[in-house]
Amino acid sequence: MPCRMANLILLTCVNFLIAPARGVAAYQLASWIRHHGYTVKVIDFCHLIQTNDLVNIVEKHIGPETLAIGVSSTFWNGEIQTSRDFPEPDWVLNAHRLISSRHKLPWLLGGYAAASPKLSQEWWVKFHSNAEDALLKWMDENSSKLRRRELFDIKTLTKSFVEDDFIQPFEVMPIELGRGCMFKCRFCRYDLLGKTPGTYLRDYGLLKDEFLRNYDEWGTTKYSYLDDTVNESEEKVRALADIAQSLPFKLEWVGYNRLDLICRRPGMIQMLKDSGLRSAYFGIESFHPRASLVVGKGWSGKEAKDFLLKLKKEWNEDITWYLSFIIGLPGEDRASIEDSNQWCIDNGMYEWTFHPLNINLSPGKLLKSEFDREYEKYGYSFPFNDGLNWKNDLWTWKEARQYSLELIGRTTTEHKPTAWFLAQLVGLGYNYEDLMHRVKKTIDWKIFENKTVEIIQSYVTHQMKD
Repeated sequence: MPCRMANLILLTCVNFLIAPARGVAAYQLASWIRHHGYTVKVIDFCHLIQTNDLVNIVEKHIGPETLAIGVSSTFWNGEIQTSRDFPEPDWVLNAHRLISSRHKLPWLLGGYAAASPKLSQEWWVKFHSNAEDALLKWMDENSSKLRRRELFDIKTLTKSFVEDDFIQPFEVMPIELGRGCMFKCRFCRYDLLGKTPGTYLRDYGLLKDEFLRNYDEWGTTKYSYLDDTVNESEEKVRALADIAQSLPFKLEWVGYNRLDLICRRPGMIQMLKDSGLRSAYFGIESFHPRASLVVGKGWSGKEAKDFLLKLKKEWNEDITWYLSFIIGLPGEDRASIEDSNQWCIDNGMYEWTFHPLNINLSPGKLLKSEFDREYEKYGYSFPFNDGLNWKNDLWTWKEARQYSLELIGRTTTEHKPTAWFLAQLVGLGYNYEDLMHRVKKTIDWKIFENKTVEIIQSYVTHQMKD
C-alpha cells in the first residue's frame, strides 16, 4: 500500500539532466528502516522536479510522527563542485527553505558531501560511509523504539521496492552485489580495500530472489550492478552466470570489472557474457609502464592494449566498455597521454575519458587514499597550501585538469554510450542494441530530453495522487 505519513522521508537523485536514473542507497536504507518497524517514503529524481511540486510531495508525508527528512548527496557531484564553494545543489536549498518555514524537522545528510567541510549550512545531521546502523540508531534514539538491534550485514540483505516507488518495467535498476575491493589502488578512497575475495558479498539465493521479485512485481530485467569489482573471482562470475541462465527472462547488466582479472582467468570471457553483461567500466588508469606500476595496475602498462583487442573479437562487440585514464601519474608526460588517446581512436574503443589525479588533504572525515597519506613519497607537493593543487615534476593539478578537459572536448562526440551512461539512456525505454553502437554525435539528444520530461511528469503525477 502507498505510504502516507512517514517516520522518515528520503530525498534522492542521480544528478543527470538527460535520462532519470535511480541510485540504490535511499531504497536500501528505506528497506532496512522499514524492517525495524518504521515507515519510510523515498522521493527520487529531486533535481528534475519543480520546487513547489517537490515540497508538495514531501508535505503529503509529513505528520505528527515524522522524525526527519533525509537527503542523499552521493550523486550531487558533477559541475557543482567546480562552480561554487559549497556542494548543496539549488533544489536542496530551495526545498529546505520552504519546508523548514512550516515544519521544524531535523535534516539528515548521507553520501560523500557529509564529509565535506564546505557545506553552506549548519543544520545538517551527518551520516558517514555506509549508514544503515547509524541511521537506525538515530531513529531509535529519537523515537520510542530504543532497543538493541542486530547489525546490518550485506550478506543477508533483502531489499524491496514498494508500490509507491513507481518502478517502471523499462528502467535499469540499481542492485548492490557486495561491498569492498580486494585491491588497493593508490588513488582509491573506497571503504574495505584489500578485502579477502568472496567476503562482504550478498547471499546468491537472496540475490536471485530479488531478481525474481522485481521481475514479478515491476517487470524489471535490466540492472546496474553496484560492486567495486563484479568479477573479483571466477567463482563469483560463475555464480552470477548460473543465476542469469536460470531466470525466466533475459537478464542484462552494466558494472565495474577488472580487465586484468579477465585476462588471467580466460574462462570469465564467456561467463561474463552468460551472466548478462552488456557494458563494462574498466579502470585502466594508464598504458604507461611506470605510471601504471606506481598506481597499482602494472598489468595495464604491459598487456592492456593487446588484451582489449582480443576481447573485442571474443565478445564480437556484443559487450562494450568504458576506459578510464588518470592524468598526472608519476613518469607519464603529455606525449604518452596523447599516444593513449590516439590508440583508443585508431583501435575503435567505444568510450574513454581522462581524469586529473585527485590528491585531497582536506581535514574532513573523508577516507584517505595512499596518495593522500604519502604524497611526498610519490613526488607530489602542495606549493599553494590549499590541499588540492598538487605539483610533480611533469604536471600541476590545474594543468592535468585542463588537459583532461581538452582531450574530452576533442573526442567525446566520436564516442559511443557505454557503461552507466548507456544504462541511463536504455532506461528511457530502449534496448541495448538500439544505442550501444550509436556514435554520440549522430544522436538527437532532444529525444532523450523529451522522454525524460514525460517520465518525470508521470512520476510527479503519481506522487501527487491522494
